[in-house]
Amino acid sequence: MRNKYSFLTSLLLSSSFVLGCSGRETRREVSDILHEDAIVVDVVYTPSRHGSGAGLGPTIDFDGNIGISFSSVSVNIPEKYAVVFKCEHGKFISAGTDARHKELWERLQEGQDVDVTYREIFESTYEDIDKDGKKDLIKRKLIAYDFLDAQLKEKK
Repeated sequence: MRNKYSFLTSLLLSSSFVLGCSGRETRREVSDILHEDAIVVDVVYTPSRHGSGAGLGPTIDFDGNIGISFSSVSVNIPEKYAVVFKCEHGKFISAGTDARHKELWERLQEGQDVDVTYREIFESTYEDIDKDGKKDLIKRKLIAYDFLDAQLKEKK
């Protein structure tokens, strides 16, 4: 029995060594800053909510014993600011609870034309396929957009 497990362990270790040495490397990469024209469709504010409560409820343990327990609940939801934009590709939202989103929400109004700046985030896979010592890009997948800002466009 011991030889069987030793063989399996050796097989697993050697296969993980071979797979680990394939030379593939995956990186997260960010594009240069990109621009897109958009219109502010809506500005949204969600106020904060706070509260607490308590209650009694039934319990059951692993042995099937039924009991009653006391529980308390508290809720602390921060205020949230959002701006909805419409561009040639559709609508998107920039929303958050931080000062940057609050400032954007305060600065923009519905119907304004803006220049949106953003970056594309990619997952890129590299491998030295031609064995020249340099890793070649073999796959790139867009995984997210990083909204940076929106500035009013100057009227002409």
